[in-house]
Amino acid sequence: MASTLLRSEKEIFINAPWGKIAALTWGDHSNPPIILCHGKMDTSSGFRPLVSLLPPSFFYVSVDLPGNGHSDHFPPEGRFTVVDFVPTIHYVQEHFKWKKFAYIGHSLGVIIGKYFNIAYPGCISRMVELDPVPAHESWSVDNFGHWYHIFYGDYYNSERYKKQTAKVDTAPKYTYEKAKDLMMNTRSLTEEAAKHVLERALTPVGDGLYRFTYDQRLKEIPRMPWTPEFLKELYTSVETPTFTVLAKSIVEMGAYHFTPFLFNEAEWPNKNYRYIN
Repeated sequence: MASTLLRSEKEIFINAPWGKIAALTWGDHSNPPIILCHGKMDTSSGFRPLVSLLPPSFFYVSVDLPGNGHSDHFPPEGRFTVVDFVPTIHYVQEHFKWKKFAYIGHSLGVIIGKYFNIAYPGCISRMVELDPVPAHESWSVDNFGHWYHIFYGDYYNSERYKKQTAKVDTAPKYTYEKAKDLMMNTRSLTEEAAKHVLERALTPVGDGLYRFTYDQRLKEIPRMPWTPEFLKELYTSVETPTFTVLAKSIVEMGAYHFTPFLFNEAEWPNKNYRYIN
């Protein structure tokens, strides 16, 4: 049945004010819907191996976030934050005219889903969070100035700004094998996973060479400077049933040091949270 589901794959494009949102779909559109949202500098096709293991009784829509895959970039040169990606989910929901849908997010896609869920309560029926990155948002009042200078004050007068806003035709060229090696080594992906992501992340430029099509500004997406206390109150306030899968190696690195509530289901007052390492 899984192979039948993958054979139903289609690419769609959804209109948004800044351009087109690209997505891959699997299954019958009359089935209950699930949106899949990838992480930083990833693509919708990266979910294909997971979808092959999921039941065919749902309709899956895997989104290319703006600046990723086949989706248009945000307007050039300006800065954008994690919150700017939230309308992407809204426009997908509006396109299909869904009242409710389930949501599977990976990494950055988890945060986007959480913000959408808070901004549009009642739309997400349940959430699955794969390797979330909430700890990376934990700041304090004392270091707000540091947050500002990292993402804004020092950004516009730096080489980072020049590099990240350069046109795509100035990006380095690679052979496919080199691009695959870079993807596997920098992202710790298997060869199969790298091939799925590269399918929508590369464009040929002649002579057997390719360029990555990512919006380079994605390398440093400003996340909101929430304190750990506010983050806990914000995340545990929702009523949506939530299942979180935490990567053991990331946990051991201390990435969730400032968000211990992720390991204590009792701290979620609505009794709607489960997790596994």
